[in-house]
Order: sequence, then structure tokens, then C-alpha cells
Amino acid sequence: MCSRDDVIVTARRMAALGLVTGTLGNVSCRLGGRILITPSGLDYATMCPEDLVLLDFAGHVIDGDRPPSSEFRLHLAIYKGLSDVRAIVHTHSPEAVTAGDVKDELPIADSTVLCASVRVAPYRLPGTQELADRAVDLLVEYEANAVILESHGVVGVGRDLDEALEVCRDVERLAGNLR
Repeated sequence: MCSRDDVIVTARRMAALGLVTGTLGNVSCRLGGRILITPSGLDYATMCPEDLVLLDFAGHVIDGDRPPSSEFRLHLAIYKGLSDVRAIVHTHSPEAVTAGDVKDELPIADSTVLCASVRVAPYRLPGTQELADRAVDLLVEYEANAVILESHGVVGVGRDLDEALEVCRDVERLAGNLR
């Protein structure tokens, strides 16, 4: 089970690795029938445990004074559609975004990575249910643990926050190798 501190540590690692800039991206973990997610528009360097938002699976705020990430629908849809997923990291990593704008799939030719084939979900407006549904469709259809959102970013899923972040790192590294 993850803690509020675990979510913040992961969000800060995501930023330190250059997978996001500013307040872009988001991190969450499943806590039974609820999810703990980073808030919208708050710098990771100053984020504290009280800033995180606890949502139920209908998207209602159970605990927290800040609005949840604008991508909360994406997180909820993934948790609902993939019962084994315990954590999600959503980055805006530059190499993967660039690759997703010119490819339909990121080929995986490296047996050391945590992800299998990575598909690219056609562009949908950020924060929408359409974006969330398309991402889940691709994760389920290809039994994948990552999807690139065209002109947007990467979503990595895992059994824990470390695994979800590592998936995003792998996708970024492999996308960079396509140059």
C-alpha cells in the first residue's frame, strides 16, 4: 500500500528525471476503492502530504482542499479497467511525445525494459473522458503497461509507484533511441 509520502517522492523523482516540467504530469496510487492523486497546478518541490487529493471511484473528493489533477478521469478509468494496476505515473516526457507524434507504435527491441509494445493513442483533448477511454482501450487490448498519448505524454502503470515510474523512464529512453 502506498502512502502520501510515496506519491510525493515519486512525483519529485519524475520531475528530477526530466520527465515533466513545471506542474505538468501527475501521480496516483490505488487505496482500496479510492485513489490518492497529486493536485492540479502545484509545484512538486513544494508539495506536501496534505496537498494530495483522495478520490472515490466516482471522482468525488473524499479528502483534500485542492482540486485533483486535471487528468483524474484518466487515472480513474485505468483503475476501473485494469484491476491489477496499483499505481499510475503520467509524464510529459519530450522524447516520447515527439515519437508519439510521428509513430503509431513504439517498437520495443530491448529485453531489459518493463514495458511491452507501446501504442500511441490518437490525440484527444487532455482531461477528457475520451482520452481516458482510449488509453484504457489500448492498455487492455495490447496487455501493455504504457501508452503514449499523441501530442501529450506517457502513461505508465504498475504494481507500485516505482514500477510505474520505471515504465515511463523506459519509454522515454527507448523513444530517445529512435533518433
